[in-house]
Amino acid sequence: MNKIKFTITVFAIIIVFSVTGFAQLYINPSSTALAGAFSTKARGAHVIGWNPANLGLAGNPGFSMNFGLIPLVPIPSVQISNSSISPFMLKNHFFTGGYLTDKDKAELLDYFPDDGLNINPLIQMRILEMSFGQWAFSIGAEVTGALALPKSLFNLLFFGNEFNKPVDLSDTNVEMQSVVTVALAHGREVTIPVLSDYVEKLSAGAAVKALFGVGYTGFEKMQGSITTYHDRIELDGNMKATYGIGGLGMALDLGLAANINKKMAANVSLNNLFGFVNWGMIEAEKAEYSIFSEIMSADFSEIDSVLEADVATDTSYSIGNFTSNYPTYLLLGFQYDILENLSLYSAVKQYFSDDLAATYLPKVSVAAEYEILPFLPARFGIAFGGIESFQWGFGTGLNFRNYTLDIGFSQIGGIFNHAKGFAFSFGQSIRF
Repeated sequence: MNKIKFTITVFAIIIVFSVTGFAQLYINPSSTALAGAFSTKARGAHVIGWNPANLGLAGNPGFSMNFGLIPLVPIPSVQISNSSISPFMLKNHFFTGGYLTDKDKAELLDYFPDDGLNINPLIQMRILEMSFGQWAFSIGAEVTGALALPKSLFNLLFFGNEFNKPVDLSDTNVEMQSVVTVALAHGREVTIPVLSDYVEKLSAGAAVKALFGVGYTGFEKMQGSITTYHDRIELDGNMKATYGIGGLGMALDLGLAANINKKMAANVSLNNLFGFVNWGMIEAEKAEYSIFSEIMSADFSEIDSVLEADVATDTSYSIGNFTSNYPTYLLLGFQYDILENLSLYSAVKQYFSDDLAATYLPKVSVAAEYEILPFLPARFGIAFGGIESFQWGFGTGLNFRNYTLDIGFSQIGGIFNHAKGFAFSFGQSIRF
């Protein structure tokens, strides 16, 4: 059972480093409230992960520092979503206090798609974000990934085990990655003759990211089943997984941003170009585990020794270095300032892979920001597509000349009690 213990250890390492470490910087209160329609609004150190070309436009402070509670003491930004479970589902079908009939259980099971329960966690904290005019610098980290639990597990939970019928566990899947990032971005005004007749100001920018891997784990193969009989339980399973601790990689952001006129702005960026993490600085292993066991009813009291004796393969071996993806995405943004205190935003986000919680399905966001008072904004956004499927958000803050405090909240996969996830972000900035 060494591989099971090792899996738990790797997960613990990833979670500990992501929660107590220096987590990522792409989620911020405004982007959360605007449901991702943030690329044209980003300024200062917030441009990293959105569009570095914005550093060449107006609105950037001479100096800014973003932080959570106090400088160097971050507050986590959290986004967690799943494919099935909502407060409405739990309250009306599970925590009823009554007896669940087979019809009730079948209706409850219908909430889970055929590929099971998919969970996508993202935990981020800012440790250091600073900008100096047309330059921005940041240190951060992130944990992201995907966890899939097969529908057969929930069928077993609701209806119990049926004799002679295997419970298939093959749809179980895990891929998680935690990476510390160090990024440097620059943007400046440029002239492109073919565009000069259409825009008042054009800026180009780039950001270079050094990626320091903390931990990675991913299943390459997961096949297994549990079958119950009148007098025994039969276990049959094969698992192969790759683990890495300590990695090094890089990624590149490139962008163009334009002020079309006094009321309109647009931008485009490619983020995490060539992004990768090469694992194995500390350890890189492949683990294989297989078992075929028939546990007779008389042996239940000695189940540990029975399982240990029936393990066919329980081994791990060093594989040298291996590489994981740091997903690339395209961002398109547009902004229209209707009034001096009312702006509309839109954005399209498109990934080019479907790993580590990325998806080929584009995410389209639209949002608005209204300044109730010069220092009191109200933000609202809605988005469709992407890994979130549906997202809406709102937020506000206190935005003074040299100090801002912002808060953003959003729900994913539904509205209020029908939501299947949420995001929360809080942050402060000083600007001069």
